[in-house]
Amino acid sequence: MEQMAALGGMILVVFAVMMVLGLLVGGLILKFSVRLLQGFSPGYGKSILVVFLSGVVGFIINIALTMVMGVGAGMGDPSMMGGEAAMAGAMASLGIMGVSLLAALFITAFFINLLIKSPTGQAIGYGRSCLVSLLYLVAMVVLGIVASIAIGVIVGVMGVGMAGMAG
Repeated sequence: MEQMAALGGMILVVFAVMMVLGLLVGGLILKFSVRLLQGFSPGYGKSILVVFLSGVVGFIINIALTMVMGVGAGMGDPSMMGGEAAMAGAMASLGIMGVSLLAALFITAFFINLLIKSPTGQAIGYGRSCLVSLLYLVAMVVLGIVASIAIGVIVGVMGVGMAGMAG
């Protein structure tokens, strides 16, 4: 039982570190996106605040969409699901992921328009905020895919090493 508690604590620490790193990197990417498309660089703190707020609101919307669509209701026991039901659940999950990504685009644009001001003190406009948000989300998705592949390779190499040590 103590091993499970230690494993759970370790998972929480890794999750917290990944969240902080995600905020810091997301703030840098947002700052770069605004600089590239608008010609000025917002403050790093404002960029992190935009990333944090859009992440919280996006998370809430994702949970609400998942509950409304009923995804995961029968996922507890996959043996009870037939092939067609499993495929329908997977398709619904992909649909929710797509809608959540689209919602994240507009939520991030809203917070960019609300919080990031040009050097003259005016809002940059919602259309331009959508463009900045699109560049930011594309960069984050690409970075997420690269990080996932890197983590997969590292875990795979570690697994092969452990299997080799076992015999």
